Amino acid sequence: MKKEERSALHRRSKPKLIASLAAVVLVASFAAWGCSPKPSSEDQGSASGKTDPVTVSDPDQLATFSGFPESGRFVDGIASLPGFYKNTDKNDANAQAREPRRYTDRNGFLVQPVPSDDIGFNNTYLNADKRGCTSCHTLENALMSLPTYHRLIFFGYNTEQGYQNCIACHSESYSGNKLSDPIHTLHMESPMFTDRDGGTCQSCHYVDSTTGSFERWDEVKYNLYKGITDLKADEAKPSVTYDQTTITPPENRFYKTIKDEPSEWLTDDSQVDESIYQNWVISVDGDCENPVEMTLPEMEQKFGTVKQVMKMDCTINGVGQATIMQSEVEGIPVSAIIDYAKPKAGANILSPISSDGYDYAQMSLDWLRDNDAIIVTKMDGKLLPNSQGYPCMIWVYKTSGGNFTKRISNLTFMTKPADELDAQLYVGQFTDDRTGEIYSKPNSGVLNYPTGVVLSGDEAKTVHLEGFADAWDEPIKKVEFSFDHGKTWKVLDTPNNNADYWTYWRMDFTPPSPGAYLLDIRTTSEKPDGTDRVCQYNTQFMFTVE
Repeated sequence: MKKEERSALHRRSKPKLIASLAAVVLVASFAAWGCSPKPSSEDQGSASGKTDPVTVSDPDQLATFSGFPESGRFVDGIASLPGFYKNTDKNDANAQAREPRRYTDRNGFLVQPVPSDDIGFNNTYLNADKRGCTSCHTLENALMSLPTYHRLIFFGYNTEQGYQNCIACHSESYSGNKLSDPIHTLHMESPMFTDRDGGTCQSCHYVDSTTGSFERWDEVKYNLYKGITDLKADEAKPSVTYDQTTITPPENRFYKTIKDEPSEWLTDDSQVDESIYQNWVISVDGDCENPVEMTLPEMEQKFGTVKQVMKMDCTINGVGQATIMQSEVEGIPVSAIIDYAKPKAGANILSPISSDGYDYAQMSLDWLRDNDAIIVTKMDGKLLPNSQGYPCMIWVYKTSGGNFTKRISNLTFMTKPADELDAQLYVGQFTDDRTGEIYSKPNSGVLNYPTGVVLSGDEAKTVHLEGFADAWDEPIKKVEFSFDHGKTWKVLDTPNNNADYWTYWRMDFTPPSPGAYLLDIRTTSEKPDGTDRVCQYNTQFMFTVE
């Protein structure tokens, strides 16, 4: 059925549906009042109280669309079946009519989010092209279009940003602002969603017929799609290597806004005002014996500088997301500042506070010493870029990026009871409201392509994928890869892994034929007690080769 015909059919049937509902309500009302409708005066004129039956034709609004004879018994019309009900022709025509959409993303990649299949099942029966967050918009544009200010994350790597980056902050365990509340309200009250796009609950959800639960569409879609080629691990034979030394190129660093209004912050990395660095003052204050104010050059002269290769894995880096990078940074060792300031007896916290008032990173003095914290002023041998917190930012090994405060104006010593030192601030341990488990620890993802990418030519002959595995403060024990929906796995062991750095893997895979393939990635880290921690969600990455 064509879209225009379906719409016309819907308009014709709607008045009948409303009338039927009205009749049901009316009958229910009489029953509730304890009486029944009285016959009309014409009905009362009949001695028997009976009326002549009214004959109506059985309405079958799809009859004209099927092409089958519209009258008589169905079984008497079977001679006409060979003329129009042709299996191959019908399937081919529907597959062509419901071929998944393709588009070029903002990074220049050709993307097909839904795999093609022989009968067009994915779009005819799953309506897949119109389901999921990014079927209508990017997450970045959605955030920028909100009626109130929301901090933004822009990826440098080519990964498509998904709702997974929203889960950590929007949880009952962290902010109390559950993601479902604003999402449901904003969508169901949006004419763009309900009228223009015909949005319903199933635009974002999948209803599990067994349990009746509303699953997130983006978490189940790859297990529902037809048309994905499955390969056992010994058939796929991917070649996988890894290192912990790969540095993120400047163009691939992610960016996150600070709290200042746009007129007050610096974003253009090509216009670095060196006088800001020369005159930037940090106040060392709070519970210490030697409070002091110094410019950054004065601090560098007083305490010296060190160079370190360090990773930044954002606190809210969701499953398969790209809010992560590794860089060579240079800065002032925080341990030297602590020694000079002489914390008062009992002082156990140092809080780096931003010029915009951000003071989330209240870290213990022991943690900062043990993990070689530095006040970063340079990256890759140059002054810290504007987009990375110029003129200074704190970086700490084995620590979530949410603690990497930008544009530090104060280093404030504090005293807190020992039981209030919250290690979750350091190592990304946000709890998933639905499962009660840590959400994305350990984590992994593909960085060089967006999911759904279409590859052709040499890129399709040998598919080259690059990505990361990380668990903040825990070393990665192994990364596993599957091309058959998790039935068999290619195992990449990572012995003697160092949690100070990310694990950067590279894969070469030769597809045996054109089509869609799904890569599942399962990551295991080692807890402090020596036991395994396996991420509760696999990262799923689909691509099409032709």
